[in-house]
Amino acid sequence: MVIEQKEIRYKGKVVFERLVMPAKVKRAPKVFFEDEACFLFLTKGAFQFRTPVNLLHFFEGDGMLAQCGNYLIENMSVNQAAPVETVSVVGAFFYPDMVKGYFNGDLSLKHFQKPVTVSKVSIEPMMRSLMESLHYLLDNPSIADKNLIINKQKELLILLSKSEGAASVNEFIASLFAPYEYDFREIVEKNIYSDLTIAELAFLAGMSVATFKRKFAATFRQSPAKYLLERKLERAATLLQIQSKAVSEIAYECGFGSPSSFTKAFKKHNGVPPSEFRKSQTDKLLS
Repeated sequence: MVIEQKEIRYKGKVVFERLVMPAKVKRAPKVFFEDEACFLFLTKGAFQFRTPVNLLHFFEGDGMLAQCGNYLIENMSVNQAAPVETVSVVGAFFYPDMVKGYFNGDLSLKHFQKPVTVSKVSIEPMMRSLMESLHYLLDNPSIADKNLIINKQKELLILLSKSEGAASVNEFIASLFAPYEYDFREIVEKNIYSDLTIAELAFLAGMSVATFKRKFAATFRQSPAKYLLERKLERAATLLQIQSKAVSEIAYECGFGSPSSFTKAFKKHNGVPPSEFRKSQTDKLLS
């Protein structure tokens, strides 16, 4: 459900957008229109942004630069932070064919130095002023003609290139659209202790579920469900030896959806529930 959505289009494509959404959805894929890169400025609320190998936290006033790819947007409450009721963002979208016409010079991908995946962007005074002007444009779309749209996109790209420390705006633009390939094993290892489903892991890896399962079995010699569960339970057994950690805290830290699902899986695997396992480990140390 979207509470508010305003957009400005150029050549039939969304170039600027404002979205206000309730933060009730636990997790959803970041949907790109096509092969664009995007810049998001979070004007209200908070969310987590999961890339194939990282989990980034964004709060009100943060900026985010993302290359086209498979990502997941998560409610902060997924990791037990304080729940957020509403999320509001202003977005700018950059399309390769469109952007390359904004600047003179060779924007061949061979020149990029620093590939962009997802990064936090500093919102210093000039950037904040630009965001305010985009709000005005979105509220008054009738004044957003071709020249104004191009100039705003160019201004934003120049400021972003400075923020990212690029040697030139041309180098920065090239890096936005340079393909980035993640290592399959790294994607899995970085997300083992999340509560992602197999389908969500496959999405992050850019594969169908069937292809993901075949690749997983060839890489880890086990099915995804069996391997991931065993790794989570191994970590849980280690953490249960830390007396100060509550069982519910360990459940979420190891990537279980709830303490009850953790207790059920742990008892099935170890023969006793987590609390009894903890007591047995303590008794061994004292004997």
